[in-house]
Amino acid sequence: MIGNPIPWGKHGWVILEEGSLNPSTLQLDVAHYLVVKPSGEAVSGTFTLSEAQHYILEAEAKASKNE
Repeated sequence: MIGNPIPWGKHGWVILEEGSLNPSTLQLDVAHYLVVKPSGEAVSGTFTLSEAQHYILEAEAKASKNE
């Protein structure tokens, strides 16, 4: 199940929570995070929150070097 989207970076990247619904608390137990590019395409693989944040910051830094 997908949870909350977390906007990250300066160019439209999103980090999505993914996990399962806990029947006792009715809350999402986050298992890992997904990264979505500004184009809407998902990056392959799963991440911890800090890995996802780092991935986006690195991708934005590389894109700004190429401009």
